[in-house]
Amino acid sequence: MSLSSVDALPSPTPTTAEPERFTLHAWTTAQRGVAVTARLVMMTCLLVFTSWLMSDILQGTQTLTAQPLLLGLVFGCGLPVVLVAGMRARARATLEVGATGLTLTLRDGARLEVPLEVVDAVRPWRLPLPGPGLVVRMKSGRALGHGLEVEDALPLLVALGRREGSLGEAAAHPLVRYGRARRELWKKRWYHLLLKLVVFPLVPAGIFFRAHQYIAFGGPFGEYQVSGLTAYLRSFGRYYAPIALSLLLIAVFWRAVAEGLSLAAAKWIPSWTRGVRRGAEWCCRLVYYGGIMAFTALRFLS
Repeated sequence: MSLSSVDALPSPTPTTAEPERFTLHAWTTAQRGVAVTARLVMMTCLLVFTSWLMSDILQGTQTLTAQPLLLGLVFGCGLPVVLVAGMRARARATLEVGATGLTLTLRDGARLEVPLEVVDAVRPWRLPLPGPGLVVRMKSGRALGHGLEVEDALPLLVALGRREGSLGEAAAHPLVRYGRARRELWKKRWYHLLLKLVVFPLVPAGIFFRAHQYIAFGGPFGEYQVSGLTAYLRSFGRYYAPIALSLLLIAVFWRAVAEGLSLAAAKWIPSWTRGVRRGAEWCCRLVYYGGIMAFTALRFLS
């Protein structure tokens, strides 16, 4: 189903006995609170270091060194990421949408069954952390004990709409459009991150390292011939580490810009949601890869 069609949900129709199953993550209020806190700590850490790096770039200084940056990223970002990943693995669950009710099966085998007749509404989380998700509200005014984290909530909401039309109304919500476009157009597989954050920094690091070798030792392998392989590799590491960490912060900055533009489009210009997301992703790639190489060339020409 395309994003342009979510405003016109199908009216409830007779359904088969087979329930529709969705894999998602079910969070209790306490679990989600811990995960959200960890995410906010990580985002704050990245914001601080990114602002610091941008200040250095604009002022032509180099006050941000590799050691505090590395320690900050390990403890302020790495640990929260590991914590949330572990919690998310434990929160894995399945939701079955049947003809008369919902059945949430948790990873430990516990099952929660909710008749559709007692459900009043299904709405997106106001804060899409630790990811986009839904809250199931009952007619009694209470919410289901588990929030449902699902990045692309549209298929689930459409399935609910087929059973009970009012339960699928959130399919037109900006956060649902945003999550669907994000799921479809943002490539975030591990090998993409490996190429972007580990392999690509070798290029500018190698250029600066090679220039240093010519200036200090008269050739590309001068330090190796004088001091040996260990010293040569250690010297390369002193170039690679700060460059790789700096590129990580630059990638984070442009990722924040892309997400902000995509969310704004989903909210204010619904028909442009996919186009803005696609354009933002390509701009991020162009600025990151092309911009870094242009900056590297500028440093040698200036």
